[in-house]
Amino acid sequence: MPESPLTGDARATLNRYSSKRAVETLLPLWLQFEDFLRSHSLSPASVLDIPEDTLRAYASYLDHRDCHVDDALVALSAVLLVCLLAGYNGKILRGVVIPRIRRPVENRQWDAFRLRTYQRLESSQRARSRRRRAKREACAQDTAHADNALM
Repeated sequence: MPESPLTGDARATLNRYSSKRAVETLLPLWLQFEDFLRSHSLSPASVLDIPEDTLRAYASYLDHRDCHVDDALVALSAVLLVCLLAGYNGKILRGVVIPRIRRPVENRQWDAFRLRTYQRLESSQRARSRRRRAKREACAQDTAHADNALM
């Protein structure tokens, strides 16, 4: 079966910027995206002709599919990488996220995005506890020195 013009465009883009092994890894994920396009009766002529709404719809589709979060992230990342290498606007691509996975969460220090499905590493938690304990001890020592100075 001959490959579609869209797959040919994606293959040419990947060959231009990536190694052969990267092309072999990313192209099957691109073909999944192309199957999604066909199922929605869309057939853009090139990568740059893919509407932004279609990329967002694909991200939502990955969100509702019954697959692991990591698989959904990798599939979307592969499609976005091909689009970026083809010359798609990077500002648009930054806004295409899987809704369930990436969401704003409040943080005391800064407003940031965090993957809600991942746990902090155990070593990271221990390091954070050590820093907190050190701050508490330093604060307690400063208070004790201040009390001694007043007497």
